[in-house]
Amino acid sequence: MKEEFVVYRSKGKQFLLVMLAIMMTIVSIFLIFTKDFEIDFLGSSSTYIITLIGIIGVTLFGFFSIYSIKQLFSEKPVVVLTKQGFYDYSSAMATKDHLIPWDDVSDIGIFTISGQNFITIRLNNREAFLASLSPIVRKATQANLKLGSYEINITMQSAKDVSLEELLEQMFTFLEATE
Repeated sequence: MKEEFVVYRSKGKQFLLVMLAIMMTIVSIFLIFTKDFEIDFLGSSSTYIITLIGIIGVTLFGFFSIYSIKQLFSEKPVVVLTKQGFYDYSSAMATKDHLIPWDDVSDIGIFTISGQNFITIRLNNREAFLASLSPIVRKATQANLKLGSYEINITMQSAKDVSLEELLEQMFTFLEATE
């Protein structure tokens, strides 16, 4: 078994995510300033609803644009597996520089939502982990738990030359070596 297994970020995939986020932000801005756009079944309030959707879109996609641009220039990998545990840098909700020891992992699986697959990791002490998170990340993690995932979800959307299945296999190898 290797000392560590590192999944690097694909700059090409990350660039596509940046372009998609910017495009969605522009569409959201268009929705805010479009006054002649009506949806029949919403009646006269459709202009306000479309503006509200635009504001929400600018907020969410604007945040995602900034985050994606930052990730494009980041040298951090997506995931690092070591004999002691793993580091997750795959998303805005990732554990970042916080090592998750293999001893804390009770289960690893695949979770699918809206057609996107994630590696999902259940921890032995959920409450201690949630308490260690920032309030925003804690709320997002709790929402994911209600959807049926575990505490940590790793996305391989921007991974370079490693599939979700390959990472899952490597995680099981490292986990079994600690038992």
